[in-house]
Amino acid sequence: MNKEQDLLAKVIQKKGNFERGEKNCITDIQGVRIGHLTVNKDLVDPSSDSKVRIRTGLTAVLPYSMEREERLFMEEFILHGGKETTGYQVTKDFCYLNSPIAITNSFDVGAVYDAILSYGFALGRSEIWPPFVVGIDDFYLNGIKKSHMDEKAILNAFHRASGEVVEEGSVGIGLGLRAFDAKGGIGTSSRKFPMGSSQFHIGILVVSAHGNRESSGNENSLIITAAVDMPLVPYQIRHITKGLTFGLPAALNPTGYTDAVQCVLFTTANPMSMENEGPPVFDFKALDDSFLPKIIQAGSEAIQEAILRSLIKAVPVQGKDGRLCDPIPAPSIEKIMRDLE
Repeated sequence: MNKEQDLLAKVIQKKGNFERGEKNCITDIQGVRIGHLTVNKDLVDPSSDSKVRIRTGLTAVLPYSMEREERLFMEEFILHGGKETTGYQVTKDFCYLNSPIAITNSFDVGAVYDAILSYGFALGRSEIWPPFVVGIDDFYLNGIKKSHMDEKAILNAFHRASGEVVEEGSVGIGLGLRAFDAKGGIGTSSRKFPMGSSQFHIGILVVSAHGNRESSGNENSLIITAAVDMPLVPYQIRHITKGLTFGLPAALNPTGYTDAVQCVLFTTANPMSMENEGPPVFDFKALDDSFLPKIIQAGSEAIQEAILRSLIKAVPVQGKDGRLCDPIPAPSIEKIMRDLE
C-alpha cells in the first residue's frame, strides 16, 4: 500500500454520524455528472523565446441530462468576496439553475460561457441561460496570459461527463492549483441521509486553492459545489449553504480570515419543467425545517473528507517559472486529521 492509499484508508476509517454514499462522490446524486478538461502543455513565447507552461483546465458539474428544458432550485453563499461568477445576479434573484456549473481559470471564463450556450443550443434547448461559470486564480503554476481552451475541447468535456466515480486531485481546473502551500486540486465525497423509509443523499465536490500562507492575496479560495436529492425550497437551501460555509473547521481553513469561500447548492428534487415554457403553476415539496441542522452536519462531514481527498490525491506539478508544487506531506495530513477529531 502506497502513501496515498494509506492516507485514504485512514480517512475512510474516520467514522462520522452519517454513512458514505455508494460511490462516495457527488455523482451519488442521480443524474449528476462530472466532466474534466485538463490543459497541460508547454509553449514558446515568440516575443522572448521563453517556455510558457500552461497548467490549467475546466471542471464541470452537469446537474441533470442537459437536453431537458428544466430548472432546479439553487442558492449560493459567498464569504470574503468569492471569485468572478457569471449569472450571479440572475441566480441570486430567481434561485434557479439550468446550466452546467463550470469552474475554470479567470482568463477562460468567457470561452466557457460561450461554449455552454453552444452546448445548449446544439441540444435543442431554448433556455440554457445564464451559464454559471466560476473563475479561479491558478496563476502560481499556470503561465497563462490568454485563453488556451477552444470550444471543441470544452464541449468534449461536457459530452464526456460521467456519472461514475469522479477523478480527483490534479485534474481539470485542479491541475494548476495549490492549497496549504502545497498541491491543491479536486476532491469529492457524499453522505446518505435516511428519513423514514426514504434514503436521501448530499454530495460534495470541492476545488481546493486555499490555506496558502504565502499568497499573492487573490489566490486563496475554496469553491464548494453541493448537490442533494431531497426536496428543498430556496430559503432552506440558502440556510444550508451558510451553515456549510461557516461550519468549516479551522484545521481545513488555516487562513480563513482572508480566504474566499463560495458554496453553491442545488437540489435535483422539485425540478421545474420548462417544456412549452412550463405550466402556469408549479407544485413543490419541502422537508420540515427541523431536518436542516442534520443536513448541514452531513454536508460538513462530506466537505471535510472532500478537502482531504483533494490534497491526498494531488500529484506533483511543475509550472510557471519552473515552480514545483508537491503534495502536502503525509505527516501534515495526519495532523489535520487529528485536529478534526
